[in-house]
Amino acid sequence: MATAEMAVRLDLIQGSAEWHAAHLDGLGSSALPVIVGESPYQSPMELWAQMTGLVPKTIPDAGTQRLMDIGKRMEPVLLDLYEAETGRKARRVPRMLAHPQYPWARASLDAEAPVKRIVEAKWTHARRWYQGDAVPVDVHIQVQWQMFVAGRDVADVVALVGPELRVVEIGRDQAMIDDLFYLASDFWGHVQDRTQPDVDGSDSTRRALSRIHPADDGTYLTPSDDTDELARWLRDAKAKAKAADEAEATIENAIRAYLGDASGVKGDGYSISWKRNADSERTDWKSLAAAYREAIDRELAMVDAGDMSETALPSREDLDAIASIHTTTTEGPRVLRVTFAKEEATS
Repeated sequence: MATAEMAVRLDLIQGSAEWHAAHLDGLGSSALPVIVGESPYQSPMELWAQMTGLVPKTIPDAGTQRLMDIGKRMEPVLLDLYEAETGRKARRVPRMLAHPQYPWARASLDAEAPVKRIVEAKWTHARRWYQGDAVPVDVHIQVQWQMFVAGRDVADVVALVGPELRVVEIGRDQAMIDDLFYLASDFWGHVQDRTQPDVDGSDSTRRALSRIHPADDGTYLTPSDDTDELARWLRDAKAKAKAADEAEATIENAIRAYLGDASGVKGDGYSISWKRNADSERTDWKSLAAAYREAIDRELAMVDAGDMSETALPSREDLDAIASIHTTTTEGPRVLRVTFAKEEATS
């Protein structure tokens, strides 16, 4: 596979309607982690359904959109921090790029720095940034695709992870790029000829299939070798899952019996705790409101009758007493929690 000498700059400004529409005409760097099954947000099936127009693109909820907006506003700050950290001035790249030989291969860069260095800016609190590698695998894949499209050999990821600033240099990995290109080409073929890609067990795929087929038509298909085999696989999978659940429950009970009154145990590569959660309170607000209203109405009626002064209205202590009657406390259960240290790969 040839290496790009110079990417084609598309006349599309980041964030414009045309720029968003162009994402359906090619595969940008954010699509690659999805295609190879490394995205924490989406499955290949859902991405394919969106790119073929079978389902509309999911609109983020208000909380997610707010985080995305904050992340966009943080980019200039991150680039300033990058310059202060490295001494390299980062220049924004507000255009979409396309590979000169494969125009469907697209990338939108945050910035570039001397000499021919991609800069990817991230502001995040996501848990995967705290697990192992300085840069999560999905971000690593994004950056490799950007280097492929832009014809670059090195990239820097500048990330503000909570309060920690990271600047991570990533070199071009041609073997990985070749693999990504193969998988992306196959996926793009599915998009072009509208043939469904392989399904997986993710909720994203379930969601996509439910949106593509929102209702049944009342018919039953004729059984086939494929349906017979799928039914057997499902039966066997459910049996294995049941056996695994039963084995897990038995082992957990054995641990509870071993711990007894102890809070837990910490061993080599694992930690087990069996601690009691805090008590919880539940208030029947409907009954409480009715009781408050009844008490206040009773006292006001007495005032109107001249039996007492307004100062005799229910006190805070009276209201607290009423609230306690309609509030129940549930004792916190002991919860078994087990964590394992990340195991090193062994040959």
